[in-house]
Amino acid sequence: MKILEAQSATLTNFEVYTHLKDIQTKHRTGGRRPGNLDNVMKELIQYLEEAPSPLAQKPCPYKEDTIRNLLEQLRPYDLTKAEILMIINHRPTSMENLNIIIEELELRFPDENEQWAIIDIVKEVLGAQDAEEMKQAMADNTEMAKKDEQKRQEDEKRRYDSMLMDE
Repeated sequence: MKILEAQSATLTNFEVYTHLKDIQTKHRTGGRRPGNLDNVMKELIQYLEEAPSPLAQKPCPYKEDTIRNLLEQLRPYDLTKAEILMIINHRPTSMENLNIIIEELELRFPDENEQWAIIDIVKEVLGAQDAEEMKQAMADNTEMAKKDEQKRQEDEKRRYDSMLMDE
């Protein structure tokens, strides 16, 4: 496979998620495809659907017109493409999060009201997940990851033990 144009476009997590879901739907009706492709797609979709990702919220607050609306409302702030991308991917709802995303926030927006206006736009357009709900979802994800790791270790031990028994 040959890469024709490296970095020709940068995609948001929402665009990647939508594309993978479309591919998954189309290929269910089609023929076979490489197993590792299925695994990568499944794991990436699973990652994008886990908290604290905005895509984990049900119903998903993102739609194509939502992102267009966000871009229009943030245009006066002269944010870079990378900053817009991170805002869409991370949905900052606090000053701490916004400060990490926007380079030199205090220098570019010395008026704190402007900084809060950006956060208000994000909350209005993309919504804001309840903090308690997000903490619970993240705790659930951690617990599930621990159980998966424990199961993987037990399976590995069983395989190792069965190899020893076969010898």
